Amino acid sequence: MAHYLANGLRDALDPTRFFSTDWYAWQNPDWSESFSAPYLHFMEVGRKQGRDPSPMVDVTRYLDMTEGGIAPDQVYPAILAGLRSVSLGVYEDEKDLLRCQNAFMDAIAVFAHRAALAGDPRKALVVCQAGRGADLEGWAFDPSREWDLMLNYYDSAGMKRGLGDYVFFQKGTKFTAMKFLSDRFPQIFSAYEHVLFVDDDIGMTAGNLNALFAACRRHSLDLAQMSLTGGSACNWSELFARPGRSGPRDVSAVEIMMPVFSRRALGWIKPTLGQSVSGFGLDLVWGKIVSGKGGRIAVLDDIVATHERPVDQSGGAYYRYLRRHGINAKAELWLLVKRHEAEREMIAA
Repeated sequence: MAHYLANGLRDALDPTRFFSTDWYAWQNPDWSESFSAPYLHFMEVGRKQGRDPSPMVDVTRYLDMTEGGIAPDQVYPAILAGLRSVSLGVYEDEKDLLRCQNAFMDAIAVFAHRAALAGDPRKALVVCQAGRGADLEGWAFDPSREWDLMLNYYDSAGMKRGLGDYVFFQKGTKFTAMKFLSDRFPQIFSAYEHVLFVDDDIGMTAGNLNALFAACRRHSLDLAQMSLTGGSACNWSELFARPGRSGPRDVSAVEIMMPVFSRRALGWIKPTLGQSVSGFGLDLVWGKIVSGKGGRIAVLDDIVATHERPVDQSGGAYYRYLRRHGINAKAELWLLVKRHEAEREMIAA
């Protein structure tokens, strides 16, 4: 500890393989309030609170799998002593994550229930990853819609009979679905000027979506999203609606819950599909790629939606599902941001 504080910290080294100074400082900005180094904060405070010391360590998974046999403050010493494995939520290196990602995707089978339109395509497409409890009533059935609808059911119990111009069934996440659908049915996506990939817990109307696509065309937006109502679950304050503003507000990225891509932007970001099963990190990377190509990224303050379900990274069903398959969303975020040298925060104009 003394050697690290005197030398390693200055030289940007980490004290152990399972503590990342840079990552911990980013994820726990309160470290600087009372401590001179992130590692001191972790050893005195974060370790007792069950905070992750590294993106390669999922303390929540570790505690779940040991069923109370190890106290939170003893997880880190146990890992250093050798009591660690992927099943316990610990990656030795990024190759462990890659193996889990490949195993996850290798297990996915895509079933096409309706893969072709009866007539000509409209200008825009909405792709919804839907399951049991999907909130589709307020928008998907509206005859005034000016866009085609693709439903990808990850849970067949949520199927709405007769709904959807395209209908597919596949397990997995929205982001693995994006990869497999765009890989196997590229002709569908190339037919549209803009494509929205939306979660099934977004409260909106068909009118919102009509206005969204009209704005994307009018302002030549390559990556955009509707703004969010107050109280919506979101990581980025820049994406909440600003009353009194209209038109696009430039930002450096949009949220993964409902990004809309131009045809060319979808082509630009396609190589990233499959690099994050959870979706973590893709928002920042997509922003960098689209802006680097000269595309325009914006949030629309006068077109508003609500993200209805709270985000619970510790006990939420989505995160439990990922953990069961060995997927650490925070590791995906960290490795993607470093691989693509993306900004760690969203920037608003």
